[in-house]
Amino acid sequence: MFYTGQMHGKSTEYRHFLLKVIEHHAWAIRVEDTMKKLKVVSDTQFKQRPVLSSELSRQEKVFVANGTEFDLKQSDIVRNGHFKVTLANPLGPEMKSDWYVYKPDARIYDTKTKLTVISDTLFKQRPVLSNQLSDREKIFVPNGTEYYLQSYLPAEGQHVKVAIANAFLGPENRTVWYIYKPDIRILGDTINLSVISDTLFKTSPKMSSQLGSDEKVFVQNTTELALVSHELAPANHVKIELAEPSFNNRSELTWYAYKPDIEIEGNETDNQPKNETPRPAPSGPYIKLPGFQGNFYLSNPIIPNGHFTWGEATHGGSRIPVDRNVVYGIIRIARVMEDVRDRLGGRPLTINSWYRDPVTNRRVGGASRSRHLVGDAVDFVAPGIHPYDVYDRLHGWWGSKGGLASATVFTHIDTRGYYARWSYGF
Repeated sequence: MFYTGQMHGKSTEYRHFLLKVIEHHAWAIRVEDTMKKLKVVSDTQFKQRPVLSSELSRQEKVFVANGTEFDLKQSDIVRNGHFKVTLANPLGPEMKSDWYVYKPDARIYDTKTKLTVISDTLFKQRPVLSNQLSDREKIFVPNGTEYYLQSYLPAEGQHVKVAIANAFLGPENRTVWYIYKPDIRILGDTINLSVISDTLFKTSPKMSSQLGSDEKVFVQNTTELALVSHELAPANHVKIELAEPSFNNRSELTWYAYKPDIEIEGNETDNQPKNETPRPAPSGPYIKLPGFQGNFYLSNPIIPNGHFTWGEATHGGSRIPVDRNVVYGIIRIARVMEDVRDRLGGRPLTINSWYRDPVTNRRVGGASRSRHLVGDAVDFVAPGIHPYDVYDRLHGWWGSKGGLASATVFTHIDTRGYYARWSYGF
């Protein structure tokens, strides 16, 4: 236990020292709670060089059995099909910490996101009733079982689609399963980037031919990386911040990736929006919008003959866009919402949240890079359809046009222009 009361009579130096001790222990606790791990999934050799094991001497390799797990200090991706890892505890006759591991033989994961089964349940290969599945498509998992997750997303029928990081389950050793949401609890968030086509990560959003060899790094298809954040960048790129340096001999965390080559899944840690208060009574029948002439009546549709009004977009006229770019964002997502309404059978949709000014966004717990800040995001409810089913109906259609997510009480859609999916976890 740490002393956190007042430090009467103590010198400034002593107070600073004590605060440093507290910070150090707090950091150590956070590291322990979110340790990165490596699990061996096939008998393999840990090597001192990333080459075929037949090219190495006996002193340069050590056999490691399937199922063995290690705590990691660091992991990098090297180009010829290996991970470079630094173990927390040395290994081998010479007690070395740095090793190369053939990628197909190992899984690297962190412990940020944990799934706990809170009621005996079935993990399923499809999000349907269990009596519609064969025995090979489902497995029994008892109450109290825990797994670490690589990612999780909403799915139809109040299911959650999970990618398990530290176990292979079922007769076919699968990691991706569907689980009935009321039977589990998920704590923690992580953002995972998947490379879906061989690509280059770049230090600036330019054509690769305009960059020197030290300004880009090759990243192979199927590579997966943990992110801290991501946002739209110029020239059809996404600006990403890696959770840790991930490429051999490169310390950079910030890179630019070509939008069509990546998919991003997972929620930012600060993105936990609360239910918003009902729209206030309008202070008048119309508002003024920056960069535009004339009056915009709150009861008028944003799109001619459309179903969504300026009052819905501006929370009853209480949130005036900060500039004309926000107005364009509102118009852009309004067109999308008309399509969403049609895809959901033409039923009226209830708007929970549309444009948020920065003060409101902080107050309601929105992400610091929320698309609501630029006007092109909407949280909505389709009466009579569970938000997870709304997500499932829109997912394939929306593709890489923007972000799509669900909580159990609303669905989110935005026009950020690249593939992003997440669950809010509540």
